Amino acid sequence: VGGSAARSGKECIKAIKTLEYPELGMEAILMITVKDFPAFIIVDDKGNDFFEKLL
Repeated sequence: VGGSAARSGKECIKAIKTLEYPELGMEAILMITVKDFPAFIIVDDKGNDFFEKLL
């Protein structure tokens, strides 16, 4: 990961906790606590699709 993703991760990730399967390394189930993490919702919890509205 590089560029803006690396910067966001460095600034926004506050904690990482392994929940299950630590022996799998990066494939383990992690809980990542973030603050002020920029996100763009494509499909919301009601099934509304952002791109469908553009067409």
